[in-house]
Amino acid sequence: MDFSSDAPQNSIYPRDNVRLGSQSTLICHSARFFPPPVNIRWTRNGVDVTESSTLSQFYPNEDNTYNQFSHLRFTPQQGDVYTCTVEHKALQTPDTKTWEVDVELPSVGPAVFCGVGLAVGLLGVATGTFFLVKGNQCN
Repeated sequence: MDFSSDAPQNSIYPRDNVRLGSQSTLICHSARFFPPPVNIRWTRNGVDVTESSTLSQFYPNEDNTYNQFSHLRFTPQQGDVYTCTVEHKALQTPDTKTWEVDVELPSVGPAVFCGVGLAVGLLGVATGTFFLVKGNQCN
């Protein structure tokens, strides 16, 4: 059989929900490539952190392509930017995927809107009651 090269389809994502200051794991997944293997490099804020990562063996798919995973243990800090760059012979240039630490802090917006809505509603009920009572006194 003659196999041509298949470029990997790459993605980057956290293994679990990310909490600031708590150690977590980022995964760089290269899928459906041929021939194996891929080479994966990691950066944090532009600084190479590849030595802190692990690279799995490559796993075969039924269509004779392969999957491979790289894991990076990290402690997220707000604003950090992580990249995984995948090199493979079928890629003209390395493919870089980016993941940013953007953990939402609890927002006060919904509570404020709820409070304002409740206050306006109560004011409307009080005004309606006032005019109802005044109207009944005139008759």
